[in-house]
Amino acid sequence: MGVPADAFGEQLTRFNEMASTGYDRDFNRGASRYDNYYGDPTVTPNPNLRPLSGKLYAVRMVNSDLGTCGGLVADERARVHREDGSVIDGLYAIGNTAANAFGTCYPGAGATIGQGLVFGYIAAKDAAGRA
Repeated sequence: MGVPADAFGEQLTRFNEMASTGYDRDFNRGASRYDNYYGDPTVTPNPNLRPLSGKLYAVRMVNSDLGTCGGLVADERARVHREDGSVIDGLYAIGNTAANAFGTCYPGAGATIGQGLVFGYIAAKDAAGRA
């Protein structure tokens, strides 16, 4: 991993001690009912913490884009297009079901939610105009 083995061992011991008590002094994991809702109810005293044991593996993590860059191709009215570019009458796609309105990148958390809300509104107006 490229980290000092002694420092890693100390941190692992520290984490396991905190997990055993159920209180994470470093990051407050499991300090709220909201956090605990998504935890493992079979783990006590804190459903979000468990001491680590056994073989440990390291995985390199790097920053990258997140989100969908695939999906159905839709136009500015959220209408889905066929491969030949023609519109599929009455079919709309928004949010993660549609190709990303931002192209090949994901600008940040919530971007597809905003895209879904905006294009949902546009699709509804377009569909209502067809009625």
